Amino acid sequence: MFVCVHGLGGSHANWDLLAPRLAHYGHVWAPDLAGFGLTQPADRRPTVAENLDLLAGFVRTVSPDRPATVLGNSMGGLLTIMLAARHPDLVLRLVAVNPALPPFRLRKVDPLVGLYFAAYLMPGVGEALLAWRTRTLTPEQQVRETMRVCMADPSRADEEIVASHAELVARRRTLPHAHPMFLAAARSLLRHLLLHRDQVWADVEAVQVPAMLIHGGVDRLISVVAAHQVARHRPDWTVRIYPDLGHLPMLEAPDQVGDDVEAWLQGHRLSEPPGGSGYPPSTDTRPPPGP
Repeated sequence: MFVCVHGLGGSHANWDLLAPRLAHYGHVWAPDLAGFGLTQPADRRPTVAENLDLLAGFVRTVSPDRPATVLGNSMGGLLTIMLAARHPDLVLRLVAVNPALPPFRLRKVDPLVGLYFAAYLMPGVGEALLAWRTRTLTPEQQVRETMRVCMADPSRADEEIVASHAELVARRRTLPHAHPMFLAAARSLLRHLLLHRDQVWADVEAVQVPAMLIHGGVDRLISVVAAHQVARHRPDWTVRIYPDLGHLPMLEAPDQVGDDVEAWLQGHRLSEPPGGSGYPPSTDTRPPPGP
């Protein structure tokens, strides 16, 4: 059983190229967190703490009898580490892809990214920025602009992936909660990284399951310095740094990432019952069950 967790502004579609590879080993779930993708927020807030509770409840629901292998990108990578540290009974293995980890300093990141993050933190400014992007960019342009920031080489983007993400952006533009939920999640994540650095590293230290960390060497959002710090803190973790990739390795180089993840999985079978090609990849776009 695999649970794949998207990052800030992402969705289940972020895993469309890796999920078929994972499906050879077990059933694959790629939920949309509350307020993201097509999941309604209901009465949930998209804070780091509440997203962790939501993820724990989701894993308990879809895999009630055994722990799951959990993968996460960016904000989702942070959540997978927190889940393994605080709910060890739920996680068999974890794969963190460019996880959102300290060190994080707005003045140290790429200027364009720093400008966006600073705007998100400022009441009224973040709202105006998102409204401006919606007015001036088509859904496809918005996706390509995001990939320009998140990928080292946006020309590598699969055109079907661009189209599916653009379709999702168009659908989200009809949802009144989309911008408020994104900004609330962004502000909570940034506060967590800026103000709770020691707790983040305590969670890294507390993980007791086999772990793999993947990071793009030219990530403009989360510095590769964080991956090097993990390698020093946790020499027992498998760390793969791709020098020529950005923030979304699983979309930018899915074959390379898929090969490395498969090799790692085969070396960490543990006590998980074998999966098989009879388990097709699936995405869950229903509201994730609460804890």
